[in-house]
Amino acid sequence: MDTARGLAILMMVAYHITFDIQYFGIAAIDLNSLPLLLLQRVTGTLFVMIAGVSLTLNESHNKEGYVHYLKRGLMLGAVALLITIATWIYPHEGFIQFGVIDMLALSTLIAPFFFRFGWVNLTLGAIIVLVGIWLGTSGIYVSTHALFWLGINDPGYYALDNYPMLPWFGVVLIGIWLGQTLFPAFTDVVMRIRVPGEDTLASLGKNSLVIYLVHQPLIVGIILLLQNHGIA
Repeated sequence: MDTARGLAILMMVAYHITFDIQYFGIAAIDLNSLPLLLLQRVTGTLFVMIAGVSLTLNESHNKEGYVHYLKRGLMLGAVALLITIATWIYPHEGFIQFGVIDMLALSTLIAPFFFRFGWVNLTLGAIIVLVGIWLGTSGIYVSTHALFWLGINDPGYYALDNYPMLPWFGVVLIGIWLGQTLFPAFTDVVMRIRVPGEDTLASLGKNSLVIYLVHQPLIVGIILLLQNHGIA
């Protein structure tokens, strides 16, 4: 799981570098091109699904009960709040209101209540994903901003990072199902798989939250520094 998470982190950093190059006008890049759209969607899906699998695997040696998830969820919620404040200060436009960390924080708080549902999580997760995709492509808007975290937006809503519960909690549930069924069945096979650079990837995966927090300020800082010196 750490190796897979490390791969997802590298993919995320690669996408964000491309996004920042376009955002700051260094080069004209079509972020809606098929390769970049696939990179964005696959990276997000992999990262969130791994989170779902990890929730299940952690449960096998959890000695604190729900308190474990409460502490983890509140910690992620605090991190998400700091991200909201930071992006409201800069760049302000499109500041993050419900990004991937917000979604994972809320999912961590409610996911344990779904552990006992087994294969139902696969079906429910698929339904939530489909509903979320439909909401995102139907052009439906409401007059209130109170439902944006669900994926039901008011006109003009824009955020640099947006991971509403619909569809993304569905991906978490599918990850939970994978962690409870397929992962135990294929543990021996997975353990025998060797990936080039897996030790490095695993190290990145273990520090994924720290990397997530520092990589964008670092990339943006480098870009601004280069622009101030007329290099970019």
